[in-house]
Amino acid sequence: MYDLSREAWLRKRNLQDNLTSLIGGYGYRYLETPLLESTELFLRQSGGNLASRMYSFIDAGSNQVSLRPEFTSPIMRYHLENAGETGLPARWQYAGPVFRYEVAHPEGSGQFTQVGAELLGSGSVLADAELITLAAQLPGHAGLTGCRVELADLDVFHSILDVAGVSGRARTFIIENIPELRQGPAALPAIMERAYQLHLGDRNPENRELSAAIIGLDDAQARQVIQGFLQWNGSDPRRFGQRDPEQVVDRFLRKLRGSDELGGLERGLTLAANLAAVQGEPAAALPAARQVVQDAGADLAAVNRLTELLNILSATPEVAEMLTVDFGLARGLAYYNGIVFEVKHPGWPASLGGGGRYDGLARALGSPVDVPALGFAYTLETLLALGSCPEPAGQPAVDELPTLVLAETAEGHRQAFQVAQELRRTGVPAELEVCDRNLPDGLAYAAGRGIKRTLLVHSNGERTTYDVG
Repeated sequence: MYDLSREAWLRKRNLQDNLTSLIGGYGYRYLETPLLESTELFLRQSGGNLASRMYSFIDAGSNQVSLRPEFTSPIMRYHLENAGETGLPARWQYAGPVFRYEVAHPEGSGQFTQVGAELLGSGSVLADAELITLAAQLPGHAGLTGCRVELADLDVFHSILDVAGVSGRARTFIIENIPELRQGPAALPAIMERAYQLHLGDRNPENRELSAAIIGLDDAQARQVIQGFLQWNGSDPRRFGQRDPEQVVDRFLRKLRGSDELGGLERGLTLAANLAAVQGEPAAALPAARQVVQDAGADLAAVNRLTELLNILSATPEVAEMLTVDFGLARGLAYYNGIVFEVKHPGWPASLGGGGRYDGLARALGSPVDVPALGFAYTLETLLALGSCPEPAGQPAVDELPTLVLAETAEGHRQAFQVAQELRRTGVPAELEVCDRNLPDGLAYAAGRGIKRTLLVHSNGERTTYDVG
C-alpha cells in the first residue's frame, strides 16, 4: 500500500471523475459499499478462489470479516437487501479501493482502485452488448489507443458438455482448465491425470464397470450391489479391521457416485479443447465455433445468441474494430457464466479490465430466485500507468436523468442500440430498455424512475418521442 502526493491524487481523481461521468451517461447510478464485509460474502461467490488473497481477520465482536477484494458481491448483496426499493433492471457504478494479496506478485499487492459497473435484472443480449460497449470505451477516456476486446461465451462450452454427459464437478474442472485446453490434444494427458487425482474419473476397469452397474439405482440398491461385488472379489468389507463394514460400502458408493464415466470425461475434454482453440476475428471465429458445436451434436441456441450479440456489436464503431473472439479465455472467478470478456493493451502483459455474466450469484448469496446480471471492472492504477490522463471529456453528470430508448419489437434491438449510442455521442445520457418491455410498460417504468423522455425506435429505424409525466 502506498501514499499519494497531492499531484498524484489530483491526476487519479481527474481520471476517476472522467470515467464515472462516462458510465453515468449510460444511466448507471453511483453506489458506495462498505470497505469491510463478512468474509462469507466473498467466499460464497468466488468458489474459494479469493480465500488466500483476502485480508481477513476477527473483529472485536468475534465476526470473521474481510477488507473488500471486489465490488460485485457487495452490490448484489445491496440489491437483495433493498430489492423492493431499487427495482429491476438496476444499473450501478462504483469507484473505490479494493484489497488483495497477489501471491504470484507480492510486490504488487495491497490496495487498488477499481472502477466498474454492474447491470442487474436483464438476461437480454442487449444488456451484454451495452456492458461490452461501455467497457470498451473506458481505455480511450484514459488516453489509451490500440486496445482490443477478447470475448468468449461459456454457455457455448456448456452446450457441448451437455452432449458429453459429464457431472457438475467435472464440468467445473473442464471450464477451469480452458486456458490449458487451448493448447490442443497435447494438453489432455496432464489434465486427465489431474482429473484422476481429484477422483473425477476412475482408471480402474472394475470400478468403471461397477459404476455403470449402479446407474439408475437408489442408494439402498447400490449398496447391495457394492457389497456383493466386494465379497465376490475377496474384499469382504467385514475384513477391513476397525472400520465399520457399512462405512466401507458407503465410502465406496460416494467415490463411485462422484466419478465420471471415463469415456464421457475424455470426450468432454476433447470437445472443450476443440472449442478453446477457436480464436480470431468474429467473421472467421464464429463459423468455426458453430462447426464445433454442430459436429458435437449440441444445441445451437447458445451459439445463435452469440451470433446475435456479435451482429449488434459489429454495427457499433466504438467496439467493432476492437473485438476478437477467443474461446480460450476464462475469467478467474468461479461465478461467471455466459459471456466473459477482457480488455487488453499491447503495452501491458495482463488484462486492463474485464467482466462477464454471473446469473447464479444471487442464489449463491441466499436469494430464492435467480437474478440475471453482468458487469465489468478496471484497475484505475493500471490505466494511470499507461494512459495520458486527458482532461474530462464533458460527459453528462452522473446524476443527470437519461432518455429511455425503447425498441418497438425484438427485430429493432440493433436499431435501438445504435440510437442510444448516437445520443451518448452528442452528450445526451441514454438508458437502453433491456427487459423487453412494450411501450405502455416502458412509459410506466420511465415515470417510476423519474425519466422525462422516452424514445420509441421502430423496426425501420424511425423514432417517436414521448414526454413522460
